[in-house]
Amino acid sequence: MKKVIAEETITVPKVEYNFLKELYKTIKRQNFLLRIEEAERNLKAGKVKKISIDKLIEGF
Repeated sequence: MKKVIAEETITVPKVEYNFLKELYKTIKRQNFLLRIEEAERNLKAGKVKKISIDKLIEGF
């Protein structure tokens, strides 16, 4: 059974496209930095998990 996701495409002017692309990159960077900041807070607060190497490998 086929599913139609989009029936038409749209065109975006190059300037707007570049702006949206840069905005997306910026948001991804900010998200990454927030995750690092949260990890640092957890480490400082002693909120760490200890797991054996074998269990870690099994998880993959």
